[in-house]
Amino acid sequence: MEPCISILVRVSDMRIRGQVSIDLIFAVVLILITALGVISWGNNQKAETATFGNAAYVKVFAVDIRDSVAKVYAHGFGFEVAKEPPFPMSAGDWVNVSLNTNGTLVVVANLRGLEYRVVQRLQVPVAVPSHVLLTPENKTLVIKAVRLESGGVGVVLGP
Repeated sequence: MEPCISILVRVSDMRIRGQVSIDLIFAVVLILITALGVISWGNNQKAETATFGNAAYVKVFAVDIRDSVAKVYAHGFGFEVAKEPPFPMSAGDWVNVSLNTNGTLVVVANLRGLEYRVVQRLQVPVAVPSHVLLTPENKTLVIKAVRLESGGVGVVLGP
């Protein structure tokens, strides 16, 4: 009877070893799946952060132009300010800046294939509508105070 008992012990030891191996493989697979999920989520968050960053840059640029328009208007005829976008522009990117007679500044930017639009209410009247298209080759925007035919001062955009 003793030989049978030793065989049973050996068979049960093999079952336990096999069970430990399957449990270990299952745990490693779960850890890998979790790690891949976290990496994928991190990459998505990085892309969203870049988009949010570009939107913030365009908003800051629009606010800066709005404030500069008010400053140029306040200084009067002959005063001008040059501005450049605070973000890098690559090939194919563009920014369209418009002053409208309804008292709004509209900045539309196409950066890396995504379009961003910011509208700001101006603190000064706009008598002459104007717009400028900025590209990587032509990044400078000039805000000028000009004399209107009526004798007043107006603000226009120029390259």
